[in-house]
This record gives sequence, structure tokens and C-alpha cells, in this order.
Amino acid sequence: YLRIVLFDTERAWSYAMELKRESRSSGDVRKKHHLIKRLKKAAKCGEQLEKLCSRDSNIVDTRTYFEAQAYSALMSGYFLFEKQSWQAALDRFAAARTIYEKLSKAGSSHQEILCQSAIDDIDPNIRFCAFKLKLGTDSNTGVEDLVKITIGKNKGVGLDLLEAEVESVLAQTRQEKAAALTSISWRGRVVPLKNADLAICILRAREATTNLENASDANAEEATKMELFDLLLEAYGDAEKFTKNAVKEDAEATAKIKSSKSEQVSADLNFVYNYVAYNYLSRRIQRNLMLVSSLRLSLENHEHVEEERLVGGKYQDIVKLYDNVLQSLTEISDLSAVHNDVNLSREIDSKIWYYKAWRTLYVASAYSALNKEWEAILLYERAKEYNAQARASLSQLIPDKDDILVVTSKEIAELENILRGLKCKARAAWHIGLDSNLTKKMGELSFDDKSKADSNIDNRDEPSLSKRLSQYPSSLSMKNVRLIDFPPEFTPIPAKPLFFDIAFNYVDFPSTLSQRAGRKAPTSFGNIFNKLWGTN
Repeated sequence: YLRIVLFDTERAWSYAMELKRESRSSGDVRKKHHLIKRLKKAAKCGEQLEKLCSRDSNIVDTRTYFEAQAYSALMSGYFLFEKQSWQAALDRFAAARTIYEKLSKAGSSHQEILCQSAIDDIDPNIRFCAFKLKLGTDSNTGVEDLVKITIGKNKGVGLDLLEAEVESVLAQTRQEKAAALTSISWRGRVVPLKNADLAICILRAREATTNLENASDANAEEATKMELFDLLLEAYGDAEKFTKNAVKEDAEATAKIKSSKSEQVSADLNFVYNYVAYNYLSRRIQRNLMLVSSLRLSLENHEHVEEERLVGGKYQDIVKLYDNVLQSLTEISDLSAVHNDVNLSREIDSKIWYYKAWRTLYVASAYSALNKEWEAILLYERAKEYNAQARASLSQLIPDKDDILVVTSKEIAELENILRGLKCKARAAWHIGLDSNLTKKMGELSFDDKSKADSNIDNRDEPSLSKRLSQYPSSLSMKNVRLIDFPPEFTPIPAKPLFFDIAFNYVDFPSTLSQRAGRKAPTSFGNIFNKLWGTN
């Protein structure tokens, strides 16, 4: 009977989707009304399926009941969405997504994929409803935040109770899984796990680890990863406290009464504690390294900023995070399982040297940002020594690829190249600063009795250098030196006076027209001589 109702629901929904596609292409209003009727039928069939799968019927298991409840909420959401009842549709979509999200964390990998596929189909509808209701106007608001807002605003609808109910069922499922978790395998050793409460804590931590790995594979936002890291550390922290108390109680009981198996039980329990503590501290280191990557990216974006307080503050934050990393590695090295495993102990030593080198690198960068290049050069040299120690420790072993934190020879070689480049850069900056100081001191030298203050005065009365090339300068200062006069000064140049040109217009000169015509001009002296000599 359940399959018949399910097929009726799917048939009505698929027919409605076909009508929706046809109405968009043709614009027929009648098909719009028809598809709403089909979605209404799908919603009713979904409600009928939910009633048939109720707990009172005892027909299906608890997981199937919640799947039917989520399916019914999804169909109702589609119906209300087409009716443009945005708030009611958002409530139903939020309920369906909450159930699918919780069910994805409790089940097989195939069931998880199916739940995630349903969530991917629901998310666009939630975003559209929130847009119509003007919820989460920020573009960075995620679907999970919108669901939280919806649950917070509609507690009366029962969404918070639904979430609590699903969580209780997941806890029951987790207990069933914990019963199946009978042993722990780590570093080639298998230890039986007999404490059910401890198994539940470890199982919660493993589920949180799976969620974090899925978020990393999906390239989730940094804020989402940080939330998952916090949940993971919380789960491992609870497991670490529980195992620590269990070890303490076992030690007190063993001190009172010893048996033939008490030593083995204590050793197994201590091994479980080392396993939990190692994973807890390793995940804490991983979180700090993610914060370091974020700050490093921020530094690269502000590399041209001249504010030393900003840059120096970033370097101090990174150094503080590396201090936390080294502290966690020191705590790991103090674990008894690390002391008893020579290979693991060498791995931890190589990681300590490696992250010491990174810490020293950023301390040197902080000094370089404050124009203390010589101190930075010495610190870069110290970082290279730490990196060489890490390479020497790593060369003696083969690192475990399944470990949470793995330092490879390639990473050590990359760090060596970075240190070499930064050291050369700091040395070049130191030489440039040294040359500038030398130039400044040479500029203060003088061959006469002028004071240093006079050398900084711009003497405009002194001729430019181009006019006194034959004179040796009395000062070696390169400040306020005038090579040429610019703009050039006005100087007198030879030119014909203007009044001569005006007078030329009033001067009468003899005409030479008759001479050019071949005739001689008559003169009084010529007539006199002609008369004396008897010539005409």
C-alpha cells in the first residue's frame, strides 16, 4: 500500500512539473491552474503517506517515518510555492531540509548522497522564498542561516520540536552504531572498545570529522569550515575528558584491587586515551594552521600598505598561532604512546622543527617590516637551521600518509626556497639602507667653516653649477644643488634700435633712374668747362 500512495504522489508531482514547463512556453493560464491542482493532489497524497508511516502504525522503522515526513513537507512546500504563499512554503521547505540534513548524518554513504541530493533541490526554493519575504538581504547569507532564522521565528509551528525529535532519533541511531564499534585501530594496533559511552563520544567525533572533510571537498566558505572545526573540537574535547576520567577511575580501582587482566585493561584504556588526545590536538593544530593561511592571505593583500602597525600586528597574530601549534605538538610529544613509538616520536620532532622554522620566519618578517634588516637576516638564518633539523629528522623515517598532519620533504624544500629569497631581500634592503646612511654622512662633510644647518639652506644667491664649473665645491652635500637656472634669467642681446627704422621713412635719397636709363645728369660744372674749351 505504501508504494501505491508513493507512486500516486510522484505521478501527480511529475505531471505538475510537465504542465509548468508547458505553461512557461505557451503562456496558457489554464495550465497554470491545472498544475496547482495536481500539486495539491501530490500534497494530499504525501500527507496520506506520512500518516501510513506514523509511529502508531508500527509498519516502518523510525528512519523511514522521518523520510516520509520530509517528503510530505516537500510536496506541501511545492504546492504553497506555486500559490505564492511564501512564508508557509518557506516553513515547509525548512522542515524538509532540517530532516534531510539530520538524516544525512546518520546512515550509510548511499543514504547520505540521497539526502544531500534532496537538500540541493530544496535550497533554491528556500532562497527564492526568503527573497520574496526580504529575509537575509545580505548576499552572503547562506541557506543554513535562513533555515535557522525560519526556525527561530516559527517555534510555534513546531520546527524546533521537530529538530529536537530528529536529534533524539539520531542519538538512538548513534547508540546502535556505537554498539557495533567494538574496537579502535591506530598506528598498526587494534584495541577493543568495551565502554558504550566512550564509543558514542568517539562516534560523534568521527561524524564531525566526516562533515568537515565533506565541506573541504566541496570548497565551502571559511566561516562554515570554522563552525565545523568548532563542532569537531567540541566532540573530541568531550571524548578526551571522558577517556581521561575513565583512565583516572581505572587507576584508582587498580590501586585498590589488581587482577590478572587489570594490567591489560589499563593498557588498552590508556591507548584509547592517547588515540583521542592525539586526534584532538592534531585537529586543534589543523585549525590554527587554517587561521594562519587566512592571515597570510590578508598580509599578501596589504603588502603595499605603509602602515607598520597594521603589518606588524598581522605578523604578531601569526606568531601567536604558531606558538599554539608548537604547544600542541609539545603536548603530543608528552603522550605515552608517542614515547613508546620511536617512528612517531621522530615524526613529531620533525614537525616541531618545521613549524619552529615557520614561526621564526614570521618573527623575522616582523623585524623587516620595522626596517630592522640586520635582525631579520639573523632570524632568517636561524629559521634555515630549524628547517635543516626538520629535514634531517624526516630523512630517517617514512611519514604516515594517513596521519592528520603530514610534513613532506617537498614542503621542507619549498620553505627553504622561501627563506633563501627573504634573506636575500633583507640583505639587499640592509645594503641600500647602509648606502643611504653613508650618503647622508658624506653630505654633512664640508671643507669650510659652514655649519651643518647652513648646508641644508637653499642659497638662491649662489650661482648655478653650470656657471662655476671651474670652481671646486666647498661642500660635498648633494642637497639643494642648482645645476642650471630654470627658468633662465633675462639677458641683454644686440639689436637695432626701433627709432632708426622709423626715421628711414623720412629720408630722401637721390634717384638713380636716369643712370639706369643711360643718360648723364646735367651739372653746372660741366657747362662751364665746355664753354672754356669751346665744346658744345
